[in-house]
Amino acid sequence: MRPSALTLAPEVSEEELKALKESIFSVPLRGKHLEIGTAAGGTLRELMTGYDEPRPPFVVVDTFEYFPNQRAAVEKNLRDAGIDPADIDIREGRSWDLCRKALRDREKFDFIFIDGHHGANYVMKDLRWTRMLSPGGLVCLHDYKPDFPGVIWATERFLKQNPNYEKITHTGTLVILRKMREGRQEVSWKEVIAGEVFAKRLTMKKSLNKRLRRTKS
Repeated sequence: MRPSALTLAPEVSEEELKALKESIFSVPLRGKHLEIGTAAGGTLRELMTGYDEPRPPFVVVDTFEYFPNQRAAVEKNLRDAGIDPADIDIREGRSWDLCRKALRDREKFDFIFIDGHHGANYVMKDLRWTRMLSPGGLVCLHDYKPDFPGVIWATERFLKQNPNYEKITHTGTLVILRKMREGRQEVSWKEVIAGEVFAKRLTMKKSLNKRLRRTKS
């Protein structure tokens, strides 16, 4: 069982949460806010309660398979903070599938927080939502650290391929990027395939290293 399932606390550190709030609340982001991967809803709760009424619209994308009864835990977390879960657009399903529908519906977002599956292929698919990010909007990625090379790889490749984004802060394992202007369509099929290749190579490397350790022992 994930600790957050019991404590209902954010999975970002206090330092990261402070940096996140400072970045969001220092600029007028009034459009839709999107969270991909909500765990127990702790970060969502902190962001929503940081806004005065009326809050911007919040959208949550999650498969709700992170731990048993995850969605019930998220809704309890919100209710305990005085937030009606019905006020949030909760979309249960895979980020990739829901992104395609959002693109067809021509949705726009001012803020995107990515903390879903940390494999490079999944992070690249989550980054596809940035096609709907408004200029001046922020995209944040959590767990940017050596333990999750897929997050680092996807973030750096995304920045290299999209010079209209800038890295504005890196606190702990939280990276925050700003979309300075419209540019090329973010995350093409080529980038998604590159993520799949990287993820497979990483899996093969881990498997090989494991075999070598067994051989030496």
